[in-house]
Amino acid sequence: MQRVVVKLDRVALATLPEQEDVSGTRAEYMPNSRKLDVKKICKRLYDETELVVWLDGPAGVGKSTLVDHLSQKLRSAGLLAASLFSGAFPTDDKGPETIIKMLAHEVGKNHPEAIPKIVEAIDKCNGLSLQHHLKHYILEPLRSLAHSQALVVVVDAVDEWKCHPSFVKVLAHLNSETSTVKFIITSRLKPHRSRLPDFDKISVHSYPLRPVPQKTVKAYLDHHFKSIDWGREPSTRAEVDQLAKMSGGLLIWSAAVCSLLLHPFNNSTRHEIVSAILAGEKKVGSTGNLAKLYNNAIIRLFPSAEDRKYLRNYFGATIVLQEALPVSDFAQLVGMSPELVTSIQSTLSALQTKSPPKGSKKMVHPAATLFHLSFIEYVQATPTKNKISAFDSHSALGLACLEQITNLLSEPSNHISSSSLHGAPRYAVKYWPFHVSHGTNQSHDEWVKTLHCATLRALPVGAQRRWATLFLNVLFPKAKVVIEGRNMASILMEIGNKLKKDDSGDHQMFEVACLEVAARLG
Repeated sequence: MQRVVVKLDRVALATLPEQEDVSGTRAEYMPNSRKLDVKKICKRLYDETELVVWLDGPAGVGKSTLVDHLSQKLRSAGLLAASLFSGAFPTDDKGPETIIKMLAHEVGKNHPEAIPKIVEAIDKCNGLSLQHHLKHYILEPLRSLAHSQALVVVVDAVDEWKCHPSFVKVLAHLNSETSTVKFIITSRLKPHRSRLPDFDKISVHSYPLRPVPQKTVKAYLDHHFKSIDWGREPSTRAEVDQLAKMSGGLLIWSAAVCSLLLHPFNNSTRHEIVSAILAGEKKVGSTGNLAKLYNNAIIRLFPSAEDRKYLRNYFGATIVLQEALPVSDFAQLVGMSPELVTSIQSTLSALQTKSPPKGSKKMVHPAATLFHLSFIEYVQATPTKNKISAFDSHSALGLACLEQITNLLSEPSNHISSSSLHGAPRYAVKYWPFHVSHGTNQSHDEWVKTLHCATLRALPVGAQRRWATLFLNVLFPKAKVVIEGRNMASILMEIGNKLKKDDSGDHQMFEVACLEVAARLG
């Protein structure tokens, strides 16, 4: 009987949202590169009374790599409650309840004895406040373990979640529970400057993460240069010293250099690539060495203006892409041939700092799952012609999605179910409101001039209702859907109001998008 109960509990645990397996995709921690930081953070966790040790630092300083290493150390010691790495998945549609449930899933996997309490939370938390979710999904399961030391929850890149203010605010209710649970949280901004609501009520120790010393960068380069085919002449001490000096103590800079050297381009030798990187310090203004490296790499990887135009179209789409798509479906949406998409993918791999999820090499992934945030931010902020506009990328992808919808629903006799939707058509059904709301102006005068507006107004009411039914069935597969709206504006308002009633907050991005497009349509 007990075995049956355990099996049923595991089935219930599996219904909770789960982060993707990102093992093997994150940057490798260089042994002892942050030895002093690790010692100080662990001492702070267990010798002091604060609930949260909050690591902050700019993109590329090594926060995610460090907390991944800390997670492994804590796991080995039996002290890791759960870890969540936001760079592994798009976060726009993840509400604070979903984040708590994902953490609970991790707690259950790491500590099976806590599963019964997590299952109790599944049964009792529907419709309850975020405070109760935190208590029943996290605190009580950890209490049930009766561990002699506090278990640690690791939350990386919390500021990349739109919902993070609500999540952080509710942590104040755990200030008195530091014998049971503690948190390690990372963000780019210093937490005290982030204007988070009620942040002053949370027991926090702020730990600014500094760049590593040059000797650490040299050791990193020496280690990785051993696996690079240099031809007849290996790298020189002078080259390593100069590269280390240029890095500014950012191991992500060194990782990008190594990646470029592992993926030679334009028939350049490795020494020619290093020379170009070193020369770039003098040629590319004063916007920082990481930006200089990225600029130099883009110019060499995509030498012609046409090459860089295709790069902007491709990479811009991946920056705003919400789900991975097969190459052929992504190619449809961006108006490129699958061969061109694959070629750009292959060339850009020289700048990847993360590996794609296992078994997904023939997919196009959201940029954040493969590229470091510093590169994604660079291409959106660079003052050069290589600048990518997320607004324009949303606009283009939104229009492509609307074209998919028009073709999909052009025949009233076409009876399509949400379960039969795959690839580009499914993506278009689910995400066109999100892309259109982010890629068009709110101004009525500007909106009415767009092809998005014209396409939506040209869609017959019957097709609009069929889209709405498909959309809601994609979000809620078991729900019975009845749509009463008489035009797209009223249909979108109806959907937005339905989504408001979803207490989980998981679909807030869809609710906001539908209501914003409804307001534009008037």
